[in-house]
Amino acid sequence: MLHVKKVKCSACGKSFAPLLRHINVRKYQTKSNEFEQLVVETVSETSYRRGMAQLARDGRNAPPFRTANSWTLQTDCDQIQLPADACGVINAGKKEKDRPSPLKLSADGTGFKGEGEEGKARKGELKVVIGVNEDGDVIPLGTYSDKSWPEISQEWRDRKIKMPAGSMLVCDGELGLADAFAGYVDDIQRCQWHVERDLYHAMRQDGGNTKSARPYQKRLAGIMSIELPGEDFQEVKEEDKKSLEGRMTEAERKVQGLIDELSARGYQKAADYLFKAKLGMFGYVRRWLKWGLVSPKASSLIERVMRELARRIKRIAYGWSDKGVEKVAKIILKRHSDPEEWRRYWEKRNQPNGKVMAFVQNYHCSSTNLAH
Repeated sequence: MLHVKKVKCSACGKSFAPLLRHINVRKYQTKSNEFEQLVVETVSETSYRRGMAQLARDGRNAPPFRTANSWTLQTDCDQIQLPADACGVINAGKKEKDRPSPLKLSADGTGFKGEGEEGKARKGELKVVIGVNEDGDVIPLGTYSDKSWPEISQEWRDRKIKMPAGSMLVCDGELGLADAFAGYVDDIQRCQWHVERDLYHAMRQDGGNTKSARPYQKRLAGIMSIELPGEDFQEVKEEDKKSLEGRMTEAERKVQGLIDELSARGYQKAADYLFKAKLGMFGYVRRWLKWGLVSPKASSLIERVMRELARRIKRIAYGWSDKGVEKVAKIILKRHSDPEEWRRYWEKRNQPNGKVMAFVQNYHCSSTNLAH
């Protein structure tokens, strides 16, 4: 039995146990770090009720699902700390080769079924931002519930977040998205897959159909298909770079011709849509010509991330609070975007600190707290 002595403050009268503080044991110690990890990972894959029932069937001492919910809302494993190579903090005097790697930013949003308000269901909106550096590492940059893109942009400005020179945004045509992040990147690439697909929907608004839209979609796909040289940027001849720039200029001219034709035939909404999309249609070419950096033409990476998030927050559960959906979304984002960092985080949390030692015959072990 462990006998713990308390001390009392002579000024305020509050008492506490110094030993328990030293070994990181709270007044009501309810779980170990390993158990918290198990619960958090379980609820990131299925609902709280089903997850705890599954742990119980597996012979685990599962907590009530409401307790699991409370633990998840209180955990700090979801916190996203932007590293220097993500936020572009460059110390004065740094050499060019030591500067942060440019990022390819991707952002998207999806709806979820929020908790009811005054007896009515609420439709929420979850937005996600990720970055990919030149080594291919995925960096989670944030999840936001029921915030507009301009509000997210303002939050980044308040936090003084910056992106390294040469960074680029790859996105679809969601209203306000490109404008919100224009100040953080040098170029914007509209997802070419979305541009071609959404041209059909824009023509539908003017009375078009599949038969009338398909020829325009095929022509647009052919115009956008500019391939970059396979050689290293430094090895490509200057005349070849100028030739590529000329092909981009010619492609933009053809897109403008397509816009004029659509407008002349009464498809004004489609013409307006294509005019706005044209501004970011060849960002990947401009970025290669200026920085020598290869960029994606489509937002396929963020689409895969959003599918994984949608599986959990849309198909498995409903009645989300803004705090709850942000928490679970961040956990899923961190687990799937950088599993190695997730593993290192919990290894550090679960490391024995040597402050508590238990001896059983010839064996001994140390732990992070007494609840193990």
